[in-house]
Amino acid sequence: MIWLIVIGFPLLICCLLGHARTRNLAAGPGLWLAPLPALGLALFGEGAASGFFPALFLETTLHFGPYGRVFLLLAAVLWTAAGLFAWSAAQSGSGGRDRFRFAFFFLVTLSGNLGVCVAQDLASFYVFFAMMSFAAYGMIVHDQTPKAFHAGKIYLIMTVVGEVLLAAAFFYAGIIADSLLFADAAQALAGAETGWNRSALVFSLALAGFGIKAGVIGLHFWLPLAHPAAPTAASAVLSGVMIKVGLLGWLQLFPLTVGLTLWGMGMAWLGLVGAVYAAAAGFARHDPKTILAYSSVSQMGLMTMGVGFVLAAQSQGGGMFPESGVLPAGILLFVLVHGLAKGALFLGVGVAKATQWGTARARWLLAGLAAAGLVLAGAPFTGGALVKQTLKSGAEQLSPVWSGFFSAVLPLTAVGTTLLMAMFLWRIWRSMAAEDARHEVHSKADKDSGSPKARWGMVFAWGGLLALVLGVVPIASLMFPELYNELNELAGKGWEGVWDGLWPISLGLVAAGLFLRLSQGDGESKGLDDLVLAAVERGATRLRSWWWRSPYCDPACGTIDLVAWSDRILQSRWMQTVPDRIERRLLYWHTVGVLFVGFVLVFLAVTWWSGR
Repeated sequence: MIWLIVIGFPLLICCLLGHARTRNLAAGPGLWLAPLPALGLALFGEGAASGFFPALFLETTLHFGPYGRVFLLLAAVLWTAAGLFAWSAAQSGSGGRDRFRFAFFFLVTLSGNLGVCVAQDLASFYVFFAMMSFAAYGMIVHDQTPKAFHAGKIYLIMTVVGEVLLAAAFFYAGIIADSLLFADAAQALAGAETGWNRSALVFSLALAGFGIKAGVIGLHFWLPLAHPAAPTAASAVLSGVMIKVGLLGWLQLFPLTVGLTLWGMGMAWLGLVGAVYAAAAGFARHDPKTILAYSSVSQMGLMTMGVGFVLAAQSQGGGMFPESGVLPAGILLFVLVHGLAKGALFLGVGVAKATQWGTARARWLLAGLAAAGLVLAGAPFTGGALVKQTLKSGAEQLSPVWSGFFSAVLPLTAVGTTLLMAMFLWRIWRSMAAEDARHEVHSKADKDSGSPKARWGMVFAWGGLLALVLGVVPIASLMFPELYNELNELAGKGWEGVWDGLWPISLGLVAAGLFLRLSQGDGESKGLDDLVLAAVERGATRLRSWWWRSPYCDPACGTIDLVAWSDRILQSRWMQTVPDRIERRLLYWHTVGVLFVGFVLVFLAVTWWSGR
């Protein structure tokens, strides 16, 4: 029952929005109260029994599984902080119906996100995944600006495509495994390496379907658009936890203990290209939230690379973690580090907008954002450094042909992360200074307008996440005992380990300084993603115009004109000649006799085969 309470509690609070006396409670404290049962379950429910509900969907099974507890903990923490931030920001903003609408989509998305963390069967996972994905559209378009609607359109199109791909993947996986449980499906998909078969088809569909949510390169176009358009609280959970649901799907569906070298190396290369491209595409952007969006694409590329390392590792073992090192545990640590850090960075953008430049709070804010950025970049003695160590240990388990290459390239990805974080801090500083200059023309009363309680609530939410980011190592040591040896190894390297963590950061800072010195003007040119999306939209517009001018389109609603289609087929030359020829041929006895003998032989063959 506790599993249903965790998922249903946000929906129960959402129902309070329908009553005038309780809607303020639901759209206020209810936003950060809704994830608290999930937080309690993640912290204290390690030994909880599985929940089996035969009447829910197609026999729903709810439990942590090997990975769900980590994802549930991250989701509960981030949604609690985002709810507190959204409540505080609404108190200093306009409120009204917009606040209630945001609360509705916020709570429904939260329920779906919590559901996918504990769903252990294909059917319930798909339902919760769809609930989360489609409800998030309401948060993306919340501001109702042209920019928000454009981002929502791209997001919705790619979400529908992803849902279709996952529906097909889950359908075939259920048939192959003759079960809807993830554990059975993963075991049945172990034959994907033998050639192009049904298992390989499921792999391809799941890789693309979950890849859209995870921001895999080529499927990431919605991320740089949705994050800047959504409110700050929504951006924090979108980047911090929701995009990692795709990673959770891969971990649960793919057989990680079999050794699928071909698929693993494909994912490793896909992740590497995404990590490098996103770092190159993001550092020239001006919007801080856009830079963070490209940073998320880059970091998810590294996580994709890690999953590829697990699949392609030469020595594999059974159990929760393969014998090829602690890489699966390291991926979960990566999820925690990136999720908490990215949530703190996005909430920091919102705090920066409400902070006056030149104050002590502004200096502390920049210092905190810099600390979170250093953790992402893998600074020594942080959770990011442990992540780098586990990824490197995973690369060393590859074949000698690729082991040296990926081990050499991994530090360069830290250079790209540092470059993005440096540019992010620069843009934050510039935006705060420009905002303060605009406020100079207003009175002190105008500058200090807003609720002090709301601002302190925003700072508390951001500061709490920042504290967790800086303290993620002891948290990880408690949740992942397998990482204890890696931690001791990192500490035992002395200055060598410190240097391995410092030189990529130093190189990234130098590159950022050179770029800022050589860049001219403040104009922002369009990137490759913008050009690709513009070309696709032009092609779609032309195709739509051609369809509306086509004789097969019903102008009343833009659908297929069945009358025109049927008239064209019936009046075609083929319909006027071929059926008559077939009918004349059937008038001959030898034609009918041959067909009859053929039908008898087919019937006998089918009967013999079914009786074996």
